[in-house]
Amino acid sequence: MTTRKSLYLVFCLILLCSACAKGTSSPTSVSSIAPPPSGATPSLATPYAQQPAAGICASIEEDLVVITLETDISDPRCVKVRADQKLSVVNQTQKDLDVQLGDYEAKLAPGDQVTIDIPFGDYLAAGVHQLKVDPCCGAEIWLEGN
Repeated sequence: MTTRKSLYLVFCLILLCSACAKGTSSPTSVSSIAPPPSGATPSLATPYAQQPAAGICASIEEDLVVITLETDISDPRCVKVRADQKLSVVNQTQKDLDVQLGDYEAKLAPGDQVTIDIPFGDYLAAGVHQLKVDPCCGAEIWLEGN
């Protein structure tokens, strides 16, 4: 009987460890959206507002702004960015998601991450833009004017 209990405890411990590891795993696929070909004249995406609806926006100091898509919400929901920063989006849902910001689009499988390898100021006009996520719940990205 002692051997049986020991095996049961080992089995439970393995399950617990594997469940914890899933919650902290890194993205299964990381990709980058490259800049348009040289010579192409990109147009700046038009903002839908000059001030965010969320009221409070996170400020990220790093060069790469990371938005994590969770079920029914993004983290952060609103972020104030500089023209020289870049965007990375992580899909932490259990669904495939289509994301779009300005002229850039990507399809993200669960656990995937994509980076737009272009500074915000090169494709967004100053103001508030929506990171569109289909089927649900993107973030507001507030590019302040100079």
